[in-house]
Amino acid sequence: MSSWIKRLFKKEKSKARSVVGVDLTPVNAAWCQIAEVDSHLKIQGGRAISDDFKSPADAMQALIETASLPNSDCYITLGHQYYNLLLVDAPPVPDQELRDAVRWKVKDLIAEPIDKVVVDAFRLPEDAYRGRMNMVYVAVIDSKVVKALLEVCEQADIDVCGINITELAMAAMTSEMRALQQRSVAMLYLNGQSGTINLIENGHLYLTRNIEVNAGSGGYTGNLDFQQDPVDNLALDVQRSLDYYESQIGKSGVSCVYLVSSSAEHNGWLEILQQRLPVKVELCQVPSDMMTEGSDFALPAGAVAAALGAAVGGLRDAV
Repeated sequence: MSSWIKRLFKKEKSKARSVVGVDLTPVNAAWCQIAEVDSHLKIQGGRAISDDFKSPADAMQALIETASLPNSDCYITLGHQYYNLLLVDAPPVPDQELRDAVRWKVKDLIAEPIDKVVVDAFRLPEDAYRGRMNMVYVAVIDSKVVKALLEVCEQADIDVCGINITELAMAAMTSEMRALQQRSVAMLYLNGQSGTINLIENGHLYLTRNIEVNAGSGGYTGNLDFQQDPVDNLALDVQRSLDYYESQIGKSGVSCVYLVSSSAEHNGWLEILQQRLPVKVELCQVPSDMMTEGSDFALPAGAVAAALGAAVGGLRDAV
């Protein structure tokens, strides 16, 4: 998937070997800077803040004011609450024509007029659905949201080179976790009252689903309303996704479910999820081989995972 920013402005491909990734959600904002050192990606620093943000532009403004960004090319990932992600049959066109083709395919599936949104798409791996179905994910976002964000960045003299989505940031981050090579994993990403579960193999996204959780209230707004325990329902939703990944996507079972959240309450669910699910469940950790020796970087992965993934994806795109 190409970054939305490239759909709005034509920019020269960066040659930078140091970039900053930014993650913007309704409740968190974070940046993480990485650089290529001796052919390895290393974390140079990061910051994270929490608040109630009205929009990506609002979150970016707060991040700029409280945790000024490094002077590096910037790649932004948006929280899943800010866009729609649709799974549709791939139109029979080459990659360079995919975006235009899917615009017409999804125009009747969205509430907004097609000329008021920005659309982009990425293909599922060829072996998804056992090779029987050719599918694409289509991301749709209000163009006013993107433009407002870019205006904030321009005023702060931030060189935005790409805007992407959480699901692909998660996939990019897992590609740097060497222990996961040739393995399938589930990244259970939670922020605020919702999240996504992303089924990934070798850095490629095969399946993603939204999950709604009323943390702290004992309520749940997903498909199983008769259950009142949010953790039990979360475990059931995760299990359904794992089952679908095997039975329909046609992949072998995942080696681990990684819980990715900056919320102490969410992270406190780890033990219960371990009891409820038939696979290993762990808190996501920053890849140790990305840490610089002697670095004082101490942010938990739950706070910066998406920003780190945005940076990894951006640095690869810059090559």
